[in-house]
Amino acid sequence: MAEKVELLSPAKNAEIAKSAILAGADSVYIGASAFGARAAAANPVEDIEALCKFAHLFGCKVYVALNTILDDGELDAAARLAWSVYRAGADALIIQDFGLLECGLPPMPLHASTQCHLATPDKARFLEACGFDTIVVARELSLDEISEISKSVSCKIECFAHGALCVSYSGQCYLSHAVGGRSGNRGECAQPCRMPYSLENSEGKEVMEPAHYLSLRDMNRSKGLGEMLDAGVGVFKIEGRLKDAEYVKNITALYRKRLDAELEKRGVKKLSYGKSSAAFEPSAQKTFNRLFTEYHLRGTQGGNESFATPKARGEPIGTVEKAFGGGFFFRNASQIFSNGDGLFFESGNFSLGSSVQRVDGDRVLVGRPDERIFIPAGAKIWRNRDAAFEKLLKPEAVRKMPVNISIGEDGENYIFKFETADDRHAEAVEKIAKASVETAQNQEAAEAKLKENISKLGASFFEAAQIRAEVKSFPHMKPADVNALRRTLVEKLKADILKKYEAARTAYKRRPAQKIEFENPPFDCDYRANVRNRKAEAFYARMGFKISEYAPESGKTDMRGKPVMTTKHCILRELDMCKKENRKPENFSEPMYLKSGNIKLRLKFDCARCGMDIYKE
Repeated sequence: MAEKVELLSPAKNAEIAKSAILAGADSVYIGASAFGARAAAANPVEDIEALCKFAHLFGCKVYVALNTILDDGELDAAARLAWSVYRAGADALIIQDFGLLECGLPPMPLHASTQCHLATPDKARFLEACGFDTIVVARELSLDEISEISKSVSCKIECFAHGALCVSYSGQCYLSHAVGGRSGNRGECAQPCRMPYSLENSEGKEVMEPAHYLSLRDMNRSKGLGEMLDAGVGVFKIEGRLKDAEYVKNITALYRKRLDAELEKRGVKKLSYGKSSAAFEPSAQKTFNRLFTEYHLRGTQGGNESFATPKARGEPIGTVEKAFGGGFFFRNASQIFSNGDGLFFESGNFSLGSSVQRVDGDRVLVGRPDERIFIPAGAKIWRNRDAAFEKLLKPEAVRKMPVNISIGEDGENYIFKFETADDRHAEAVEKIAKASVETAQNQEAAEAKLKENISKLGASFFEAAQIRAEVKSFPHMKPADVNALRRTLVEKLKADILKKYEAARTAYKRRPAQKIEFENPPFDCDYRANVRNRKAEAFYARMGFKISEYAPESGKTDMRGKPVMTTKHCILRELDMCKKENRKPENFSEPMYLKSGNIKLRLKFDCARCGMDIYKE
């Protein structure tokens, strides 16, 4: 088990990152101005620099994603950007392209992106040998598989705990590139997995009605955090670099609360400092979700699909007992619904998303007045936007770090000291000459007033843990003077925290890559290694592996007859038609196909690993 455990939150931008930190994150991951696997979540270096100063006060880390695969002409620019974010204060780089390891990267920790597809102990040992400080295990792995990997290496194990699921093994999806030229490995995925498809047999007959057969539910492992800790997970990652601040606040607060409870049971500390509090009670169902799954955490199992819709369902509210044109009746509606709530209705083949326009007694009016929506009786009601809850989410959470305050003296001065009440040992000291202040007439009152005023840490990120005074006599000080003194001490304490943090950050020395021998290659040395440049190819050669093909995005590899997606997901398993259990329908015949417009995909079911390979026809 890691000495200190991290809750890692996503950030589309620096402001959302700050919200995550205030809500309890130990670390955040954010994209730089280019080369991140979320092209729509880029950030200037100046914003990252300001974020790092904010985060480091709490001992929180900032990880910058430079995790696309690169061509030869991009490597130098990516390396320069890496140096820029290092000088800005970033704590680690998240990378996928091994060509960067040949580019003289700054002396900072490297995290292997989820795109590196880590699923075996040998792959973990390889990544550690490459010099990675933290490695992310594949989302599909079970607790036993995670434990086996954790025992095989000494670097930190990161694992996804919550958020949207890529249906493919990360880094092994070429579907978006194959059907539309937009590569997920280049940060431009068009999400063809969320499209509706018809499911046909070898004769072109429909096996089942059209649905979103590649769409998965969202991951929620909040009930398995203790077991994940015991399996060796040291970093719990929340997905969502495109999500809004309200989502990130809510999910971060939820996992902070539940992870802290598990850490306390085991006597393990979190990475960062300070306690967060918020005006809302966190709930995963209150923000965007497609229903939830633990996704094979306890072994291969069904219940992962979101075939009906790729959109958010949210929290279950009940069923429509009686409807009218433009709305429905619901008992005690005014206590349950608010104007602006987002609702999703589902009944058989009927599905509809709409919003609450007005609640009138037990009548709930949805959609625009001119729409005259008709909702069938018995339809399930889901709320995917809770307007009242979102109001509670608007104020930032409050995060406070405890400080010890002491008032002492030497022969000529009163000595005021603020010091962190944790293991960072940062302090701030300010002296006031005794000759410059009068001795108070009423010592008891002066002591009480001075202690009260010096501990009013209000809008700062600190709160007084204890106040100790060891003086022969107390000075008479005006409140304004004490306020100024307190502000000075706060700023000095912040400066000392940041100075010590920076000294530790810049003292880091990365291990050089070291070749190790394997009985078999721990990864596919063909196009699935995602090599797009000569330096990546050279790095693999230095580590003892010959890459036989470049990545599909290079334009140098013929993908005919090769899978464009490899996945643990099995459509047959989710439809209760598992081949192993001989539950095939009458019109079942292989190969099977998914069709959507001009897109035709051939499915190959791999029962040995309970998954599928998908080929573009």
